[in-house]
Parts: sequence; C-alpha cells; structure tokens
Amino acid sequence: MRISPCLTGGAILAALAFQPASAANVSVSFGQADFEMFYAITVDGNPNRGQSIDDFDYVDLGISVDRGDYTYGFTASSLLEQPVDEVSNGVSTPYDTERDSYSFSVSRNLSEKLSLTGGYYAAKLAVESDTPGKEDTIETDAFFASLTYADRLTDKLFWYGRFSAQINDGDLKLNKDNGIDVLQFSADGDGISFGAGIFYPLDATRGLTFAAEHKDFTYDAGLTNLEESQTLFTIGYNFQF
Repeated sequence: MRISPCLTGGAILAALAFQPASAANVSVSFGQADFEMFYAITVDGNPNRGQSIDDFDYVDLGISVDRGDYTYGFTASSLLEQPVDEVSNGVSTPYDTERDSYSFSVSRNLSEKLSLTGGYYAAKLAVESDTPGKEDTIETDAFFASLTYADRLTDKLFWYGRFSAQINDGDLKLNKDNGIDVLQFSADGDGISFGAGIFYPLDATRGLTFAAEHKDFTYDAGLTNLEESQTLFTIGYNFQF
C-alpha cells in the first residue's frame, strides 16, 4: 500500500420496525459494496495522491432485542473478499485486506412509522504494505444517528427509507517506502448515508430484506485529506423469536 489508507468506516443499521413488542431478532446479511476513495497525503513535503477502488463482498451478523419502547442492537461485519485494488498514477495494484467492524445501537419509535436510532461503531482495517511482512492499519471510532421511516407497501411487502449522519475519528499507521519509518496520525471526519429497502415476510417469524444504501465521508488531518464513497447492495435473512 503506497501511503494510502482505505477508510471504510460506517455503520449499516437494521430496520426492525416490523417486529412486535418484546421480540428478539437475529439477522444474517450478505452484500456487495462499490467502494471508491481519493486521498491526498503530504509526506516529508512531498504530495502523494491516488485512488482506491474496488467491489468487495461482506457479511453482517446482527442481533436485536426489544425492551419496552427501545430496541437494542449489535452488529458485526467482516469482508468475504480479501484483495482490494488501489489505483495510483493510472496503475492498478491488488493488496491483501482484512477488515472487521462492530456496532451497538439503541432505537426508539417516534410514531407508528418513524423511528430514531443512535449508536457507536468501531472498525479495524489492515492493508498489505509495500514493505514485505508489514501492514498499514486504520482504527476507526464513530458515533451515528439515523431516522427511519417504514410503512406497508402491499398486503405482503413492507418498505423503509433511512437517513443517517456520522462523526468519525481514525488512527492511521502507515509504513513509508523505505521500509523503516512509520507515519502515524489521526483524522477526524463526518459523513452522511441514505438508503431504502424492502422487507418480505416468509412467515410469522422469518423474513427477507433487500436493501440499497449510499455513503459519503470526508476526513481531514491537516496535510492529509480523504474522501470516501460507497454504494452498498444487501440481502438479509431475519429470524424472530
């Protein structure tokens, strides 16, 4: 990795407005993200610009529990595809990548169709460095809030739309090309996401969710600027008990 982090912070929230009170829900979702990031990093007075772009697959495992007026949720996510392509000066190079994340959330219904969610998100990203045997790492912490509107689409189908805002703090550790020195710094950022989905109940306790979501984030660390964009498509299986 040529001094170019892939910050893929962000939180995928479940729309669970279709459950009765006191329900618990387990969900497994598979998805694909169209990922694109532009970066501008100045190292030792020399500007370094480039782009990371890839389509990567991931899996989410989530659980939520209703307690009175509130729903408490936990989600863990991991990549299914390891290489991520980085484009620098018109040349594409694949890098082995590992990324795991988790989030905690609390939701409350504002009305029969509108709910408010807030929570905390953390992720760790490790990308193969150009220095053999070393990795560039990024650890991200974030707080998010979202509004979800859900309603019946037909007698059988339900739909929801969601808008989210997020603030991020990232700690980056990058290996320089000389293989000895390490560049470390923090980057603060914010972002928004919006999406929509359809929920199809299979029976009283099982259902499928089809969703699409778009995210835009920016990060600023003085001499370092990052812009990240993701478009995600997911299909999920939900089981209620």
